[in-house]
Amino acid sequence: MRIKPKDNRKVALVGNSDPRTNLQEVYDIKEILEKLGLDVILSPTLQENTLFNTGEKAEIMNQYYADDSIEAIFDISGGDIANGILDKLDYSLIRKQKKKFYGYSDLTTVLNSLISQSNQEVELFQVATLLWDASGKQIDKFKSSFFDGAKDLYQTSWEFYQGNEIEGEVIGGNIRCFLKLAGTKYMPDLANKVLFLESHGGGKESLYSMFYQLKGLEGFDKIAGILLGTFISYQKSYEQPIEEVLQKILQDDDLPIAKTEEIGHGANSNALKLGEYMEISHFHK
Repeated sequence: MRIKPKDNRKVALVGNSDPRTNLQEVYDIKEILEKLGLDVILSPTLQENTLFNTGEKAEIMNQYYADDSIEAIFDISGGDIANGILDKLDYSLIRKQKKKFYGYSDLTTVLNSLISQSNQEVELFQVATLLWDASGKQIDKFKSSFFDGAKDLYQTSWEFYQGNEIEGEVIGGNIRCFLKLAGTKYMPDLANKVLFLESHGGGKESLYSMFYQLKGLEGFDKIAGILLGTFISYQKSYEQPIEEVLQKILQDDDLPIAKTEEIGHGANSNALKLGEYMEISHFHK
């Protein structure tokens, strides 16, 4: 998706998960986007420190989706509580819109619900990385990709551990948050999908249990492949590669598995399009 500042279109910053406690950081993100030529709307719930404003958050999302002057919606939150808005979103309204929603981590619940309930194409991306990456390279990648139609933010290198190619519609995100959708109507159909997984926290025992839960999900035996991003806490603490843990649990040599260090919770993380068809090959990285 290309955002065109010359059209004077707006983008919105929302927070459907835990509240942003650092107001200055919110303003800094807003300033970066404004310097890039965008008009930025701040959701009034960004700093509301309550568990019981899910209706208000969802209504703001519905309003922003209905507002044709808003080009894109960026969720700058993360944490635990984003799934509280799922039953309050107007999926019929959202289905008619073409604007993109961006978020990561706990927003995995919202991203995949928008796919399953509204057939939306969304992106796993935290716009706050424009602030977190002190080098300024993330801003350059964002600018070239969103304004000039380049692919800098999407040029990700994958290393294959099983198979040589993966193709299909991509779903997933943060593994812990994706599993919140298990057993609900918001879980996308897994059959023939490419499942992307990453994690910020979680030791070997918790990831072991989550991989086993994934394995038991309806349709998991029909997935087209698995893409792994960064597993930050695990990779800092354990020597056994996360892909080896997954391979031992799945015991399926025919399932393609590839990994990247370029998507996850890092300050310079690339974006990943969800709800769209992807084709990657060991021969064309």
